[in-house]
This record gives sequence, C-alpha cells and structure tokens, in this order.
Amino acid sequence: MKNHKFQQIRIRINAPGDSVRFAAETDKLFAKVRGVFASVPSDQVLVGATIGLKINGQDVFDDAHEVRMITCGNQVAPNNKFFRFEEHIEAGGSAIEGRYTDPQGTNPTLYPYDVKLYLWLVNESHSDKHGEKHPEKHS
Repeated sequence: MKNHKFQQIRIRINAPGDSVRFAAETDKLFAKVRGVFASVPSDQVLVGATIGLKINGQDVFDDAHEVRMITCGNQVAPNNKFFRFEEHIEAGGSAIEGRYTDPQGTNPTLYPYDVKLYLWLVNESHSDKHGEKHPEKHS
C-alpha cells in the first residue's frame, strides 16, 4: 500500500474578484494530511488572493489567509514546496471545505483560470514525523 498521495482540488475562477466556495473529501485510504500547496497560473492573480480552509471541521486557515503563504516558484525543489502542518490533521475521508477569493483589479485576459490546491496525504503513526520511521523503544 502506498504511504503517501497528493490529492488535487481544482477551483475554477471565472472573473476578477470571484469568491468561490469549494468542497471535497480526503481519500479514505490515508490517515493524515501532512501539508498543503497552492498552484496558480500567474503571479498576477496571486497578490491579494486569499483562501479559507477547514478539514474535518477543524480550521486550517481562516478566510483571510494569503494564498502566497502556501505557494512558491519553480526555484523551490518539489519536496520543499508544501506548507507542512505541525499538528495532526485527520484525513481518512474527512470533509474539506473552503473559500478562495481572487484579488480585484487583475488583468481580465487571465480569466478563467484554475487554482490547484494539493493536499499531501500520508499513512504514518502519530509518533512518525515528516515520514521518518523511528525505532520502537522497549522497556
């Protein structure tokens, strides 16, 4: 069985200033959400964009969270692109809900576009951190 999966949620933005609610469910075969990454097609639609995110009823980001805080450019190695969660966020078929708000005043020729929100799902015990296996301690 795989130990990780990158689950994608697509959010369609049709016009400048759109505020779009989205909903999904995490894959039932994975226990934990390790991190999140947002991909947008242009830096022009990034500045001022916000996202709110709840997983399993737990607030991950409030509606005013800047998208630029969970995205990065091509100069960053793929393994380092994700915003990693320090706390345990349950996956296993958890409800995902949120709102993406596009910035006002951006170039209308960029629309429509898709925001791709990637969730890094893993199967690891609560004691495992960042995918590393730790030897069991026996008393």
